Amino acid sequence: MMFTEQYADKVIERVLGEQTYWDLTNRQTFVTDTYNIIRWWRKLTVALGYEDNDSPSMWHIWGAYQLLNAKTLPDWSELTALSIELLNDNLDKATSAQLNSYPDWLWQRASNELGEQWLNVAQGLNNPAKTYLRTNTLKTNASALQVELARENIECQLLPDTDTLEVTKYGHLFKSKAFSQGWFEMQDAGSQQIAPLLNVKPGLRVVDACAGAGGKSLHIAALMQNKGYVLSMDIHQHKLDILKKRAKRAGVHMLETRLIKNSKTVKRLKDKFDRVLLDVPCSGTGVLRRNPDAKWQLANNNIENLITLQGEILQRYSQMCKPGGRLVYATCSILPSENQQQVHAFLENNPQFKLVEELSLLPGVNTHFDGFYGAALERQV
Repeated sequence: MMFTEQYADKVIERVLGEQTYWDLTNRQTFVTDTYNIIRWWRKLTVALGYEDNDSPSMWHIWGAYQLLNAKTLPDWSELTALSIELLNDNLDKATSAQLNSYPDWLWQRASNELGEQWLNVAQGLNNPAKTYLRTNTLKTNASALQVELARENIECQLLPDTDTLEVTKYGHLFKSKAFSQGWFEMQDAGSQQIAPLLNVKPGLRVVDACAGAGGKSLHIAALMQNKGYVLSMDIHQHKLDILKKRAKRAGVHMLETRLIKNSKTVKRLKDKFDRVLLDVPCSGTGVLRRNPDAKWQLANNNIENLITLQGEILQRYSQMCKPGGRLVYATCSILPSENQQQVHAFLENNPQFKLVEELSLLPGVNTHFDGFYGAALERQV
């Protein structure tokens, strides 16, 4: 696979910034087609008769994408050799990994770990991601947010029994009055199911120990009604700086950020928190719909290194949980080696913790959302 080290979303953002004359429809088409071509890259190259290490013509790739999606091609010289018959003949000889557009190693690993579920999960991960919003209940409610966005020609559908909106007609979300007022955050509906596993209440002390830019920290603060204390920690200061801005916009005033400089930062916090969230670094295999380029940048040894890191974080950071408190281990992975197996290994070595609740979202199997895993563990008194 011939890919640059640039992330697709950053490249797309740059191109959109350069094409200021494009209207909303053109911009949406560009984003959708770009992600779909990346998502189906291997299938497209196989359909064209290329080997994995070849560098195919981008015009041929685009042409194959058009034809396989029942669209006609313009009469251009670069495309005259292409036909749907040629593409289908090549695909008749393709493997399951090629047809579903995954690297062989990932197809094999996921097959080994998920068994018969993997084909459905693989297909589910190839569906384009939908856009979901988490209502900031500190400032509004989902119905009022829905009405406010409709005023700016952004249509949403409320998911039953939640504060989550699915965007069904797009507009300038991040230029909307509702966004500037801090009424919502963009967050997948699956991701929104992680923070509730903490079972927080107003007045508790909570640490989000791998906070990143803080989407789950802000959700925790809202669930706590802005009462208590949330400490958001990360090893990257620039992510915490983004979180500070988001917290200000959201009206969250009980949240502190802290950079993890070394192991002492965590050791000093032993037995200090009622709730601990460990949303650990992971393979991101659960969010491939949203980041399809990750399929081609990920490697098997990356996952093995992450598994080691996850185990270390779970062992060391769990010490911040008070006796009688609750710890939630979470990933955006669909692989049991990063999820259930990690928790099982931890519990074997730490009998003071007990598994009390577990969440496993598998696209194509039990959810239309992204893939997430969460395990709630209570520390015995």
